[in-house]
Amino acid sequence: MEPREAGVVILAAGRSERMKEMKALLPYNDNTRFVEKIISTYSNWGCSEIIVVTNPEVLIKMKQMGMVPSTVTVVVNDHIGFERFYSVKLGLGAILSSSFCFIQNVDNPFVHSQILDLLYECRNNKKYITPVFKNRGGHPVLVNHENIRRICNWSVNSANFKVVLSTMECLEVEMPDERVLININSPEEYKRFFTVLQNGINL
Repeated sequence: MEPREAGVVILAAGRSERMKEMKALLPYNDNTRFVEKIISTYSNWGCSEIIVVTNPEVLIKMKQMGMVPSTVTVVVNDHIGFERFYSVKLGLGAILSSSFCFIQNVDNPFVHSQILDLLYECRNNKKYITPVFKNRGGHPVLVNHENIRRICNWSVNSANFKVVLSTMECLEVEMPDERVLININSPEEYKRFFTVLQNGINL
């Protein structure tokens, strides 16, 4: 597949305090961890650049498990006490050539090509794109070159990402299912979603 003019920043630097283990390394299935599944989805879709922003502890584990393909750029966030905006800023700063970029949370491994196609088809040089299901905004968002520039130049590293996005124009794109709303933040949520998977329902 020809590379698209979109990269992705995968946010995997959080402490995962509620989960009590690293969300990036949670099993998606018997052979794949969350971060591996997400990298594979974007790679197969045709992303031109894949950036993973993580913390030193997760990076060590990823290297030990052989989860850093040569096609992936890893950026280390040494200030995880900041809001996740700093990870977004670091990741976008590593984008070299993509005109657009997805911002993907590692705690939703259910992203798939249909979601990416719908967002990419609506790419816009003036507005960032956000997926919506039943009037609720979700992830990933798709930012353009101007959004990237503004975020990288934002002076407050500890800013809230939602607040920063609120200063920019937005285009909402309706999604066919609720997977864009999922955030797995606790063992209970993990168990609930993956019990659904084990029962044969395709997420």
